[in-house]
Amino acid sequence: MHCRALFFFTLILSLYAGIASAGPSLVVEVEGIEGRLLENVLARLRIQVYSQDSDLSETEVLRLHQLSEQDIESALAPYGFYSPEITATLSQDEDLWSASYLVDPGQPVIIDSVSISIVGPGEMFADEFKAETPAMKKGDVLNQQVYEAEKRRILREAVTFGFLDAEFLLHEIRIDRRAYTADIELQLDTGNRYHFGEIRVDQDILTENLFFRFIEFDSDDYFSTRRIQQLQRDLYRSDYFSSVVIEADIEAAEDLRVPVDISVEPLNAYNRFSFGLGYSTDIRAYARFEWLNRQLNRWGHRLFSSVQYGELERYVTLNYTIPVVDPRYNALNGSGSWQKKSWDETDTELYSTGLLYDYSTPEHNYGVSLEYLNEDYRVGETTGESQLLMPGVMWTWALADDIVTTRHGIRALLELTGAHENFGSDASFAKLKAEGRAIITPVETFRIIGRGSIGTIQVDSIDSIPPSIRFYAGGQKSVRGYKYRTLGPTDSSGTVIGGKILLTGGIEGEKQFSENWRGIVFYDAGNAMNDINVDLAHGVGAGIGVVLPFGQARLEFAYPINDEGEAQYVYLSVGTDL
Repeated sequence: MHCRALFFFTLILSLYAGIASAGPSLVVEVEGIEGRLLENVLARLRIQVYSQDSDLSETEVLRLHQLSEQDIESALAPYGFYSPEITATLSQDEDLWSASYLVDPGQPVIIDSVSISIVGPGEMFADEFKAETPAMKKGDVLNQQVYEAEKRRILREAVTFGFLDAEFLLHEIRIDRRAYTADIELQLDTGNRYHFGEIRVDQDILTENLFFRFIEFDSDDYFSTRRIQQLQRDLYRSDYFSSVVIEADIEAAEDLRVPVDISVEPLNAYNRFSFGLGYSTDIRAYARFEWLNRQLNRWGHRLFSSVQYGELERYVTLNYTIPVVDPRYNALNGSGSWQKKSWDETDTELYSTGLLYDYSTPEHNYGVSLEYLNEDYRVGETTGESQLLMPGVMWTWALADDIVTTRHGIRALLELTGAHENFGSDASFAKLKAEGRAIITPVETFRIIGRGSIGTIQVDSIDSIPPSIRFYAGGQKSVRGYKYRTLGPTDSSGTVIGGKILLTGGIEGEKQFSENWRGIVFYDAGNAMNDINVDLAHGVGAGIGVVLPFGQARLEFAYPINDEGEAQYVYLSVGTDL
């Protein structure tokens, strides 16, 4: 009984002692500053930081309050405020302490001069090292974070050019507190410039010859981290590897030569298959199957095949790609295809085979091609067969912040092709076509999209070339408000037979209403013709769009202003912006 009473007495004393030892509550307020200055003060003000983690005793509160002005001054100094006026107040109401600080940051220190000098073998690259120094220039408010960032950037630039031992001989900020000015002086000693050493490759995925053609530097070239990073990007972009690891073993450098180790891992799966069902206003319902083998062999050959079965368009294509010369950019493509298309009163069936030499970068694509085409067709009451051997050149250029959902971007295409009766063709012609598309976002939730196409065919008679070569207008990617390929010259029966000249364009405004939904208004104009004096067809409309991970789905309603062609009022499409 006595033991139980002693236990409860001890427990009560312990609880009382715990309550008695708990420190007073504390509220900290900082006024007079905001933004990054306030954030940095609160992060460095120890009376604020410590009160968040534990209860403070009266002695600790008084001690930390005495240090508060020093904390605030040190928090403001990195942003150029070296002479703040601080009014500090500490009061107590029973167990509640209130610490308040009214801060006037005062006049900021302004950079009066910036001197950056480069000494050593890298002096010739002084302009590159200092290229971005406008981030820290005369007249700016002194910001020590920017100062430290510039030092790191200059050192990174030195390493990029192979000066691995670069260091600052002098790095000073001299402040005149009376004049509120600062002078910055940096002096970098680049040290010796390093070279690439032995390039060691661990891979058995591609032939050695092909793999080393991806590497645009050799042993004994000047060392550059930028070239290593570019090589890693190129190897990933080749789509032959699932993992690419490149290590420059600086610790093992001898005689200013840095060995480089490259290791890659094979793809988890070489074959990609896709199957889809779709509907497009121009070609109606279709089913499509695609197969891509990204690496058929150690020479890096690829194979791509696509099969589509649709109401108005059917095709089978096969494309075989061989990397040549510089495999990062150059390829030789052999292709073969069968196509069967129908629109309006036109049916065409064609077989083609061709060879294309292609030069491709992320922004540009150039191609020189030779294609053999055999096409049987019916246009209205006219039938025909063409056999053409067509050389051609092609150029495309695209630049965008995002190729799928674009805020600012531009894309251009230029094609030139032709044939001659004396060189394996039953007709002579020359065809030139240019088209472009641009997107700008003048304000955050509104885009303007413009597009246009222009083309000409030099040929004696349009009847001597097949429908796949002729120009037509009308349809979702041409002049909305008119059915697919129903604008152009007609024969005596009223069937659109295509023309020698193409001129189309359109502009649209797109308003973003929510994260995924868009409202669209547009105006299109254009026509296909044999005479430039032919009037253009005009169409206007509106629609809605929803943003998807792979592009945008659109439902558009159009109205044809002219009586030409056949009217088409509703359009449905899915695709990327550019």
